[in-house]
Amino acid sequence: MMTQLFRCLTLLLFALASGSAAQAQDVIAFWGWEDDYDFSATAPNKMDFGIDAGIDTTANMQLFLGDPLNLDHNGGGGFVPYTSPVSGLTYQPTRTAKWDDLKGGGADFDIGGISTFTVDKNDGAGAVAGEDFGNDALMYIVFDGTGYQDFEFRFDAESTPGDLAETFDVFYRVGGASTWFRETAQNNIPLTYMDYATPDPENQFADSGYVSLNSALNNQSQIEIIVNDFAEFGNSELEIDNFEIIGTAVPEPASAIVVVAFGMVGLIKRRR
Repeated sequence: MMTQLFRCLTLLLFALASGSAAQAQDVIAFWGWEDDYDFSATAPNKMDFGIDAGIDTTANMQLFLGDPLNLDHNGGGGFVPYTSPVSGLTYQPTRTAKWDDLKGGGADFDIGGISTFTVDKNDGAGAVAGEDFGNDALMYIVFDGTGYQDFEFRFDAESTPGDLAETFDVFYRVGGASTWFRETAQNNIPLTYMDYATPDPENQFADSGYVSLNSALNNQSQIEIIVNDFAEFGNSELEIDNFEIIGTAVPEPASAIVVVAFGMVGLIKRRR
């Protein structure tokens, strides 16, 4: 009887362990700018975009440039197709987010009317009050990460050779916290450009690859990130397409059951 119980318990916990270990990734939010759009005359330097795909239907991206004359109000034409390795879905070239001049100047980016923030640009080394995020191309993203962890994002970029937007920065905060943070490694993340399969002398494109977000965002319901500072070296046009955020499901409580079950197996073995 004890032997049968031991075998059944062992099979059960290995099944639980296998299911717990196989946590799948999901697309939290995806923006492909599949439809035509036009910025509002009342807010010509910023516009909100809901997702084109993903599990968080409340996720939102806001495009911003201080000078509305240098932000393409109708977007650019899509330049490369993209197949998500997570969802398996393929997105054809449609529209893009497009800035005609990265250093537009003009109005400051604001959140709810607030345009200066407390910002820690050095991985927790010191916050400075009264900072802003500059006036160049900026993407402000808000999403719900409840039930997910290990967030990553990626995008495609197109820029003009000789004046490429070669790097970008990432800032984050959680739950509407008073301080924005930037990891040291996420200051000037490089973009490596390549030629199109069919030569296009006017432009080149880059795949950002997946950029990992800080673990402080794990399983948080209000996550905000800012992707900006594309004008570190370049100061020309920039197009962004196929912006995707992915996350891994937080392990189910079954993992705790596995721990208890292993302890029971050890106890049975000792009694035997």
